Parts: sequence; structure tokens; C-alpha cells
Amino acid sequence: MRYILKCRRIYTYSQTDRKEQYMKKTGRFKLKLFLALLVSVIIVSCVPQDNLKYVQDKTTSEIKESYEHLRPIKKIRPFDNLYINVLSLDEQTARIFSNQNSSITGGLSIDLLSYTVSERGTIDFPFIGEIMLNNLTLLEAKAKVEAELSQYLSNTAITMKFVNSNITVLGEVRNQGEFPFFKEQINIFQALGYAGGVTDYGDKSKVTLIREYDNLIRFHNLNLTDKKIVENELYYLQPGDVVIVEPIKTKFRSLRTFTYATFLATTTTLITVMYFFR
Repeated sequence: MRYILKCRRIYTYSQTDRKEQYMKKTGRFKLKLFLALLVSVIIVSCVPQDNLKYVQDKTTSEIKESYEHLRPIKKIRPFDNLYINVLSLDEQTARIFSNQNSSITGGLSIDLLSYTVSERGTIDFPFIGEIMLNNLTLLEAKAKVEAELSQYLSNTAITMKFVNSNITVLGEVRNQGEFPFFKEQINIFQALGYAGGVTDYGDKSKVTLIREYDNLIRFHNLNLTDKKIVENELYYLQPGDVVIVEPIKTKFRSLRTFTYATFLATTTTLITVMYFFR
């Protein structure tokens, strides 16, 4: 009888031991699986260093010591804004244009006083009327306005420059929006600088430039990791251009949502699992 009871106890203990061992093995397997998933999420969410660089050697088809680019001469187009200031040796003439400028600006910055080029490419200039300036450079337009003005006023000269020019930068940049610039021309990198630069999730090899050509809209693809971008005719932007930086695929794999709260929740879960299956 005692022998039978002893055997039963040994059998019961064996079952309990096997059950505990099974639970431990299962717990270890679940813990390893959890850790593997956690590591996979972190690795997949990482952004490769190469995606953070702009111009790179390995993405450039032809590496040279220097790259040549002839800066295009900007020409006047419809809807451009031109600042025109009339200078004259005649006090009365100078006073007329001075009074006109002050009455229009109302004390605003000189850059805000401008003549908008019409859709036909003309400006409506005081005392003269409409002057066709479409497709002229600033020097050509300046000479033409001075010639027209000399028929009515003597001893005059003018200064002319582009003002109130804007470009729009969207997509994976730190500060999206429309940005004014007062230089005659800016390049693609300067435009991105206005927007605070490309974020870690921006694909510098996939940048879209939207430009209008005589009422036609065209989309251009630019690769900012290629050094030959500086030789591209689209390197310098025009007023009204729209730049869009596309996101890289990594962004859609959860790093954007991998916040501190997610990290703390994951850590807490890990500790709980380790405690439960220790």
C-alpha cells in the first residue's frame, strides 16, 4: 500500500515538473519571439545614413572636380512684380514721383512697391500708359522704360528690380509654406533652406518641381543626391515654382508613430513578460 502511494506521489510530482518545464519553455519562447519582434521594429524603423545626405559620390554618374553651370538670365514674365524708381535732376519731376511712391506705399517697405506685369506682359506706367516688357531682361526693360519716359520727361533715369517673388516648398521639410525672396534668382538648395531643410524622412532623390510655362503646368523630377544637379537647367528656381519633397518608404513603417509613449509602453510590457515567465 505504501509502495503504491509512493508511486502515485512520484507520478504526480513528475507531471507537475513536466508542466512547469513546459511552461518555462513556452515562456522563454514567447519572450524570445517578443524580443525578436521588438528588434525587428527598431531595425526596420531606422533611417539609413545615406538617405540623410544631399549630394553624394556614389549616386553621381560622373564625378568631377568642378561642375559648370551658366546661370540663366531671368526674363520678365506675366505676373512678375517689378520695382521701378524714377530718378531725375529736375526737382519737380523728382517730387512728382516721390509723392506718388509715398502715397502708394503708405510708409511700407520699398520692396512692396511694385508694378505687376499683366497676363499680356505689360505694365501700366504713369504718364506713359502700357509698356510691353514681356520676355525682356531687367537691363532691356530698364532701357525701354527710360526711352519711353524720355519722350515726356528730360534728365531722368530709373532703377528696376524684381520684388515680391515667392516659391512654395511642401512635403518632407521642417517648415512647409510659401516663402518670399528678394534676390533675382535662388537655387533649389536655397529654397529648401528657407523651409528649414529636408527632414530625416524626406527622399532627396525624389524631389518634384512644378513649374508653369505659358499656362502649361509641367512636373520635373530632381535628384538632390546627384552632384550633377548643379548643371541641371532646373537648378535655379523661378517665382511661382513649387518644390515637393517625397517621403522615403521607411516613414510608413512606423517610426513616425514610434513616440516616447510607445517606447515606454513597450518597455513596460517587456518587463512584465520577463517577470511573469522568469
